[in-house]
Amino acid sequence: MIRITEREYLAIHPDSRGVWTSERTDWPNWEAERHKYMGKRTVMAGAFTGEICTLYVEGMGLGSIPDPTTPASA
Repeated sequence: MIRITEREYLAIHPDSRGVWTSERTDWPNWEAERHKYMGKRTVMAGAFTGEICTLYVEGMGLGSIPDPTTPASA
């Protein structure tokens, strides 16, 4: 699983990240699976590195963690 902060997610080029909005009526049993995908954040890893491209979907290989807090200066 890839775990990234919101800041790291937003730093990914918009061509490699997004929110799932495509209705996949070509998938068998889409209505039962739809809740796993629709509205979830996605990241396409390996797209520009020559590696095998992998689509990570929030909750299925992609998890978010809180951005670390910046300590107050003394």
